[in-house]
Order: sequence, then structure tokens, then C-alpha cells
Amino acid sequence: MKRKDKLSRREFLKFSALAMGGLALSGSRMGNVIAQGSHALQAEPVTPDFPVNTQLGRICVGEWGTRVPIKSEPFMDAPTVGSAWHDDVFEWKQEVTAKQVDRLRINQRWVEMPDGYVYADDVQKVRHIPQEPLSELPEMPNGSRGMWVEITTPYIDIDLTKPKENYMWWIRDPNVIYPRVHYSQIYWAFDIRQHPTTGRTQYCLMQKVGAFPDVYWVDAHVCRQITPEEVAPIHPGVGDKYIVVQMRGMGLQTLSCYEGNQEVFFTTVTTGGRDTDTGKYITPLGKHTPWRKNISMHYSRDGRYFPGFDLPGVGWNFGIEPDGVYIHSTYWHNAYGIMKSNGCINCRPEDAKWIWRWVEPTIPYQEGDLIWSGYGVSTPVTVEVVS
Repeated sequence: MKRKDKLSRREFLKFSALAMGGLALSGSRMGNVIAQGSHALQAEPVTPDFPVNTQLGRICVGEWGTRVPIKSEPFMDAPTVGSAWHDDVFEWKQEVTAKQVDRLRINQRWVEMPDGYVYADDVQKVRHIPQEPLSELPEMPNGSRGMWVEITTPYIDIDLTKPKENYMWWIRDPNVIYPRVHYSQIYWAFDIRQHPTTGRTQYCLMQKVGAFPDVYWVDAHVCRQITPEEVAPIHPGVGDKYIVVQMRGMGLQTLSCYEGNQEVFFTTVTTGGRDTDTGKYITPLGKHTPWRKNISMHYSRDGRYFPGFDLPGVGWNFGIEPDGVYIHSTYWHNAYGIMKSNGCINCRPEDAKWIWRWVEPTIPYQEGDLIWSGYGVSTPVTVEVVS
């Protein structure tokens, strides 16, 4: 099957889903399907019509054209009753454990949706939470205007400010029909306008760290303001803070925050497995002295496509090694507790944010980024293998 055929099939499933039994909730990113196997592109992106403040699930794995099976019951060998595709959005009814244990997988979690079950690792938990746009961006200490914002909808298409081919790979990828941003991503908003056709308020967004100077307009109704108070430190000044990440082979991967001998935070995380050539763990073991902390970062290699990732808007980053190993938020999988990453320590957005606020040092809001050197400045991190 050619890529074009896969995408057409995806669009047909997405926009005819309600008529065919409710497989997916449709966001308004394209026109209505006018015939089976075809789709009509809208001239401009519009605000999605997802239900407000309802628990939803977005198929987050793979890329455009990636298919995920929908099962009749929550286990891998159950009959397949349908297909979901990358960025399809469903009602998230509940999370359940597998009816039959799959001994090849650590996570035994499934998400129940209206027409079946999807393996939970493949589904991002999302909501559509409309925002009231500001009439003017906040003034910063240096006299400029701007603010950090978080995307509060499963996805939203973006308006580009230059030809698509002049952007970074995640936008110029020829397989991407409409570039879009996703739930929980974080950007710096530095300008505001009324859309020339719809009149809706838009913010102009950018990345401050790890990206080329790309900018794009996004509907302000799905951009939540992150205030300076929201990123204020947790338990500032407490001595003897440290983090322990434990890797357990085929067992759970976990992260604990300590203040002295007291564990104050615990969560499952995603770590890197073993390098197939060297046999070493991709997430480096040992005691680490962190060196960088920022609110949002773009992960790529010099703006070029790097196999496995070109990821904008990654929130709550705490760099533990200068070679690019971070503790950070994740929106492209829900596979916490296993070895899956390219070396970083992936966290749920809410967990990453808590950890980021808790670790030392504090960073300035406007810059949103700080690099330091030396011992005793930051919260140390130990990565260890346990049986």
C-alpha cells in the first residue's frame, strides 16, 4: 500500500467514523469526506470541535498513516474490530488491566473506548479545555511582551509564516498534510493578532531552546497562559534533595525524589534500553551533576530529521548529562514504566512539571532556560540498575 493510500484511508476512517459507528471523535482539521477513499482539504486550519473538558484519548504513536488495531476485548489476541490512526481522538471511558496477561509486555493496561479497546501505551490522555484569549500579552521586565503557553486541546493545526519547506523537519515532512501542535506542548507566545479571515485571536509561538527560529500562529483559544507563579519552586531551600532513577530490566522503571531519607515523590518513567552494539544502557548509569534546566525545548539534531525524533514543545526539561540526557515531559507515547526512550527519562506531563519545580536551581521566567557549572548548584541524580 502506498503512503497516499494509507493517508486517504486514515482520513476516510476519521471523518466518517460517527456515521460508521462512532469509532473516533473528529476534530475539524479538514473538510467533510465527500466519497469513500477521498478527502477534501480545507483552505485554512480551524479550531477543533472536540467535546469540552471531557476525558479523551489521542492515538499518539507513529506518524501520519500509522494504524493501531482496536480489539474487542483488552488483550492482544482478541479479535480486531476496527482501526485507529495517528491523531485519531476517542472518548476515554476507562483504563483497565489486560484480560489475559501478555508475558512479552511489562504494561498490561488498555483503554476502553466506545467501540473496543486500544493498548494504553499508544494513547495519550487528553482534554479539550477552551481558554479566554488575552487582549495583550504580559509585559516582561525588559519591556518586551510574551508568555509561556500550554496547548489545551488534543491537536490544533497551525498557520505558517513562511514556506513549509523552510521549517524544521516536523513541519516540512512531506507526509504531514497539516502541521499541528498537540496537547501539553509548551511554547513561548510573543505576538498576538486577529486572524485575517475568521477574526479569531491567535498567538504567534516560537521555541527558545534547541530549534531554528521558526514561528507559527496558533488559535489562542487553546493556549493556556503559564504564569510565573505557576512555575514557582516547590520546597525551596530544603537541603539534601536528590533523585534516584531505578532501571529493572524487564521490570518497572521508576523515579523517586528524596529530601534526606524521606521519599517525597514517586512515579514510573520511561528509560532507554541497552545499545545493541555495545550492550551498555542508553540512559547513562551512575551519579550525575545536572547542568541545565528549561521550561520548553525542541529535541532534534541541528534542525535535521534524526531517526526516531524531531520533537517540538517538550516541556519541563532537566538536563542531567551534557550529551543530551534529560528528565522531561512526553506527549508522543504513554508507555511509562518500560525501556523505550532514546536515553532520556520520559515522564507524564504532570509528573515532569512537579519534578521540574522541585529540583534546584530556580530559573528566570522570561528566559525560561539556565545553564550552570560546578557542584552544589543543582539537585543530583543517580541512575542505577536494580534486580
